[in-house]
Amino acid sequence: MSSVAKALLLLEHFEKHASISVSEAAELLDVSPSSAHRALATLRESGFIRQPEAGRRYEAGQRLLDIAVGALRQLDIRAVARPHLDALSRSVPAQIWLNRLDLRRVYTLDMHMSSGVAIAEAGAVSRYPAHTSASGKVLLAQLERSDLDRIYPQERLEICTERSVSRKTDLLRELDLVRRYDYAVQVGEQLRVSAGVAVPLFGAPGDLLGAIAVTVPAQEFDARTMRTHAVLARETAAAISRDVRRRAPSAP
Repeated sequence: MSSVAKALLLLEHFEKHASISVSEAAELLDVSPSSAHRALATLRESGFIRQPEAGRRYEAGQRLLDIAVGALRQLDIRAVARPHLDALSRSVPAQIWLNRLDLRRVYTLDMHMSSGVAIAEAGAVSRYPAHTSASGKVLLAQLERSDLDRIYPQERLEICTERSVSRKTDLLRELDLVRRYDYAVQVGEQLRVSAGVAVPLFGAPGDLLGAIAVTVPAQEFDARTMRTHAVLARETAAAISRDVRRRAPSAP
């Protein structure tokens, strides 16, 4: 059996068991205790497993848990978020979006639509610059200035409509406001016919999963709608965050 195959078998053990001893590892791998000990030591040195006390049983390490949490975030976020997004779409006449940032563009993980409301197709979102959407602004606001400078090296910005932010200086000023109020707004900046608000979605504190956006026809968007939708989006993001944390493995 190759060293890679041994490592995989040992790591698979932690799917159903909290710990493993050298003798149990030797039986699992069908090798001598000394060979099992070397395999366990290699995984321990790499951070995949840990040994709280010398000579005692081995447990899942932080690196293994980080991979598990990362996989959960990437593969299961839509499943976790879907019932919450669907409930929000039933409570307000709007399109509800779960979006992520990909450099200068935003792409959609999921979209829910109230009956009779159709503003944009999910596949079209990634064609527009991030700074022209509420989701994009919320996600950009989480970045460091050095990251923003790398994404936007020029003062002039790409625009979609006459209402799009066209200068980096203005965008940076708006992102400061987004950080202060913890939500972003766009009115006719991406599409003339749409307007909306977005809030950040976190798993653990500081672990940005994406943005929740609520969009409506621009002619139906006013200050009261903005405030109402921002509150509902925050409540939905908080509910999704609780579910994500509830499903995540606990740190050792």
